[in-house]
Amino acid sequence: MKKLLSIFVLILLVLPFTALALPSDAPVSLPSAVMQDTNDLFSLIRIVLNWLFYVLLILAVIYMLLIAIHYVTSGGKDPKTVADNGKKLGWILVGIVVALVAKGLIYLTCYLVTGGQTCKF
Repeated sequence: MKKLLSIFVLILLVLPFTALALPSDAPVSLPSAVMQDTNDLFSLIRIVLNWLFYVLLILAVIYMLLIAIHYVTSGGKDPKTVADNGKKLGWILVGIVVALVAKGLIYLTCYLVTGGQTCKF
């Protein structure tokens, strides 16, 4: 798992440098259809945040399943393993609650500021 995580982090760190591979005279601009005004920017941010939120939830469920498999394979005999799995599960649940509260605060803030007219999440 640590090896997979380190490869993922390495890819995320190296990926921005691929933009430096462009020739210096290459025109770099966003297509006009992508960013026409600030509403397009906010919709792009909304889409990215929604994707991150759902990826977090999927990863939390996968990690919960891995903890359950680890608990079942260990047989629940070692008290230290049971306590560690319980702590891990607790932190996963805390992470899910924090993510849900953050998502709810976005909705609440949008509703309070705009009266719920432009809240499209």
